[in-house]
This record gives sequence, C-alpha cells and structure tokens, in this order.
Amino acid sequence: KAVLCIGGGSPIDAGKSAAIILANPGKTAEELYTFAFTPTKAVPIVVVNLTHGTGSEVNRFAVASITKHNHKPAIAYDCLYPLFSIDDPGLMIKLSPKQTRYVSIDSVNHVIEAATAVTANPLSILLAGETIRLVAEYLPKALANPEDLKARYCLSYASMIAGTAFDNGLLHFTHALEHPLSGIKPELAHGLGLSMILPAIIEECYPACSATLGTILRPLTPDLKGTPDEAHKAARGVETWLADMGVPQKLEDEGFTENDIPRLCELTRTTPSLGLLLSVAPVPATPERIEKIYRRSLKKMDA
Repeated sequence: KAVLCIGGGSPIDAGKSAAIILANPGKTAEELYTFAFTPTKAVPIVVVNLTHGTGSEVNRFAVASITKHNHKPAIAYDCLYPLFSIDDPGLMIKLSPKQTRYVSIDSVNHVIEAATAVTANPLSILLAGETIRLVAEYLPKALANPEDLKARYCLSYASMIAGTAFDNGLLHFTHALEHPLSGIKPELAHGLGLSMILPAIIEECYPACSATLGTILRPLTPDLKGTPDEAHKAARGVETWLADMGVPQKLEDEGFTENDIPRLCELTRTTPSLGLLLSVAPVPATPERIEKIYRRSLKKMDA
C-alpha cells in the first residue's frame, strides 16, 4: 500500500495527509491538523511534482485548510518524507503565467524565512542565496517562454533546495501571516498572498539580520550594503521586483480592508501551528508588530 501524489502544493500535501490517515486507522484529517494525535508512521509516499514552488516533494511539511474555522495549519513529521519524488520540468511547461509567478515567489519566501529565523544555519543561508539567484535569473525567462525547459529546470531546482532550506531552518512571519489571508479567502493563491506582505516583513526583520538579508537579496535589489539603516530600501526594492515580475498587488487590491485586520491578527494567534512559526522570527512577533505588517501591506509602500 502506498500513496501516489500528483500535482503541486495542495494536492501533494493532501496526499501526504492521506498517507498518515491510511497508516493510522480511526484517525481523521481534522485530528491530524488540530494536533489531536502525533503520528509516527505513514504508508509510503511517491510524489510526481507539477509545480516549481512548494518544495513539498523533498521535505516533511504539509498544509491543509479547516474551512469552518478559517484555519490553515501546517504539520511537519518525519513520516511525511516521500519515498520517491519526481521533478520533471517537462511536466511544468503548461503552468499558467500567474501560477509560474506565484510558485516561484513561494520559493523566494521559503528561503528568506529559512535564512533569517532564529533556527537558521549555514546550510539554510547558503541555499537561500542560490535559490534567489536562480529565481531572479530564470523566472523572467520562463514568463517570456513558458516552454523553456532550462528555465523550468532551474526553477524546479530552486524550489527543491528552498524546500530543503526551510526543512532545516523553518519558516516564520510570511507564512504565519499569509495562512490567515488564504484561510479567510481560500481562493487566494498562496504565492500572491505571500508577495503582498513580504515587503513589510522585510522592513520589520531587516535591522535584526541585515548582513544576511543584504547578501541573499542582492539578485533582486543589487545595491544593498547589508546595514541595518537600509530596511526600507530593501523592502521597496523587493516590492519593485515583485511588481516587475507581474505581481504588483497589495491587500486592498484583493479585497482586504482595515476592517479585516483584527480577524487576521486573531487567526495568527488561534490557528494551530502558527505560534511555532512566529516563535522563531528574528524579531519578537508581538501583536503590535503583526498588526503593523498587515496595515503596511494594504497599499504600496511610499518611496
């Protein structure tokens, strides 16, 4: 008995979840994602990946939505490592331009967080620099020619090493604050949600890890020196790069308003697993800072 996961992101995560449920009769997916039990076994998992973003094919993470609560928790167990994974860029050439952008932006977020979490290490930082270099070079090429196999290969490789990076270095603000966005609006693409809040998060985190961020972000904003005083410059540089890649949207563009901020902040506190992510952020994840990030992400930053 084994589970074959074909897809990208959510389909793979759903297959991983099913592998645990099959190996633990009587348990439910809701119990799994509310941490009512801690699994130690799953049936073998075989993954055929169809996107170049989540990194789920090489790590122990999975995500699911509990729609009745607007919760989107994450789990991470050793039994979720796939037995075999296939990344074939030829299977990715029909990704839409939007999904091509969003999944690669997911990779960039993975490594920005993995390189700056308090659990960061030399491996996660090394992989971060290479992931961002590859995405900066090959995402424009994949958008210009969707059937460019070298571009798809390099983006797939970037996704894979980004998945390895956060398997070792963990995630923090952008994923913890995006999950409430797509928890409230399940139709919101994960990568789009991440892109809308990433600049404000960089601005908050940069003073605490400016040397690391100044180095790994240079392919996106080349004139960074890596000094704490350039937090806004770094944030604006990344926001400009995102817009250049065809993702200029901010929260207001996707229907979020000031009135949504209290609920979003509440979900960062009540969604299972998000507290762990916030606990490894490079600066304290205070309620005031979380609210500030959402508020700063409603509109484009001032120059």
